[in-house]
Amino acid sequence: MLRSGMRLMTLALIFLLLAGCTGGKRLSASMSDINREYGTLQDQALLLNIVRRSLSLPAHFTTLATIRGRSRLYAGANLNLPFGGDATSSFGFNPHMSIEQGPTFEVSTQGNQEFYRGYVAPVDTRTLDFYLRQDRTTQLVLSLFLEQVVISGANGNQVFRNDPENLEQFDLFQKLLKRLIEQGLTTESVTLVRDYGPELRLKKPPTLDQILAVRKEKMTIEKVGENRYQLRQIAQSARFCFAAPHEALFKQAQCAGAAAPRRYEVTDPTFFGSTGTAQVTFRTPELGTIRLDTRSLAEILDYLGDLIGVQQALGRPLDIPGATGAKPLMVVWRDPLLTQDAAVRTTFADTDYAIPLGEAAGFSGEVLSIITQLLAQVQSVKDLPVSNTITIIGD
Repeated sequence: MLRSGMRLMTLALIFLLLAGCTGGKRLSASMSDINREYGTLQDQALLLNIVRRSLSLPAHFTTLATIRGRSRLYAGANLNLPFGGDATSSFGFNPHMSIEQGPTFEVSTQGNQEFYRGYVAPVDTRTLDFYLRQDRTTQLVLSLFLEQVVISGANGNQVFRNDPENLEQFDLFQKLLKRLIEQGLTTESVTLVRDYGPELRLKKPPTLDQILAVRKEKMTIEKVGENRYQLRQIAQSARFCFAAPHEALFKQAQCAGAAAPRRYEVTDPTFFGSTGTAQVTFRTPELGTIRLDTRSLAEILDYLGDLIGVQQALGRPLDIPGATGAKPLMVVWRDPLLTQDAAVRTTFADTDYAIPLGEAAGFSGEVLSIITQLLAQVQSVKDLPVSNTITIIGD
């Protein structure tokens, strides 16, 4: 009888251990499901907003502010052992286990001033430098971020607009972009200097306390002459440049290469980087000017919406040159053209829209990746409004 009791107790212990393993596996599977569903939700939301812009409707943004997972495991067993002289010789073992799981989501709408300030601000050259340093097609990055290029010289102004709704201009822009890329159009890191206030005249050099006070404001104080000092903000930035130019104007904007990062004043006409506006300009008095106009995130979504609208009208996507041949920048099909498996699918106004899988999608996957990262830049946890959250309890 004692041996039977020991076997039952051993069985109970094994049951509890197995229950713990089962709970851990279910939790792991649940976290994988949440990650997968979150990615699908984000992709569908981006596609939905691109579709909205293709129909000239406003984009609306939401984000999952918080995901709280709940996974509770209840396991136990009733073990009846004979005890006392009048007890029967039977043993009883009744195991029981229950699992309670389900994530909680808090969805926040992006309708605040901080979000839209970043949403409509032009993308600066530091951001472009980040993407051009990645393993991404240069033509893709510049097609997405540049609205137009203006070249001024002895023959006047030449304007190349990246406008999908004007197929002739779109084609001319892509040919110009190819010409610039063949001469090594890229970006490089530089030091940017901005002066604050007038020059300071000091009879003695600044004290340590004064230097520390200036640094606390993220500035520095530099000597510019005899007893003359200037408050300056020094920051890391990026500029456009040409790695292998053969045209005279572009040679003036040649990259520094392996040399130490160059230092530019904000007002320097040869800086060729962002100074807070959409226009990035390189100017020489002898040879002329090249100006690149960058887009904001809002304008990028408008551009993608125009691409999709033209695709629907023509029945084919618009291609851009790439390292391995021409590919569509963005592909979105709608009924009855959804003949392929979809990588991303959404529905708007009772119509299905989808990005196809594989090579048929062109650069669509890379575009969604870039847009996702840009959206993350313009939103912050501290900026998420508390009053307009919607809590969804998932099973």
